[in-house]
Formats: sequence, C-alpha cells, structure tokens
Amino acid sequence: MKFLTISAAVLLLAACSSTPPPTSNVESDWQAFGYDRAMKGWIVQSETKLVKLSDGKAVSEENYQAYLDGYTKGQEEYCDQSAYMLGVVGKQYNGICDRIDPFFRQDYVNGMHSTAGGM
Repeated sequence: MKFLTISAAVLLLAACSSTPPPTSNVESDWQAFGYDRAMKGWIVQSETKLVKLSDGKAVSEENYQAYLDGYTKGQEEYCDQSAYMLGVVGKQYNGICDRIDPFFRQDYVNGMHSTAGGM
C-alpha cells in the first residue's frame, strides 16, 4: 500500500511539472492555464517555477497575474466540490483548499476512510 501511495505521488508530481505554461503572451491563455491547474487540484506555482517550466522563458508580471487570477477562480470552484466524495473516489488532494475551508481536508480524509472500511 505504501508503494502505491508513493507511486501515485510521483505520477502526480510528474504530471504537474509536465504541463508547460502557455507560449503566448495572451493573458486569457495564462488565466485559462491557472484555472485548469487549480481545477485539477494542483498547487499554485511561483513565478520562478513557471519560468523553469517554460524552459527559462521570462513570464511577464501581467501574465503571472493572469495566471493567479485564473488559479484563484479555479481554486474556488475546486473547493466548492464535496471533499468527502473526492476522498471516496480516491482522488488525490494536495491541500489547495485548506485556507478556504478549514474542514475540507478532514472531510476528504473521512471519505478516504469510508472506502477503506468497506474493503
């Protein structure tokens, strides 16, 4: 079981880092990029991390702000879902709702445990 958890974490990290930022300077592309990442439950990236993911290409302040705006909108929607059901279906939770809803993580854990007890 521990191996499966570690494998899932490695796959998640690989998936997070393998999604490159937009190559355009169009703010709506950056906003959509941030929104999509949040809707997948991925943690917000720093501007430095996005530069690394962009193969060293600079990220303008406007594009980074658009990314953050999109991420915030996606995060709010992501955190509106049932944390319990997220746990029941066994989806990964990376803590992006902890500041928005202090009960989200516990509800998620309760959902995870509900499936473990039924096995």
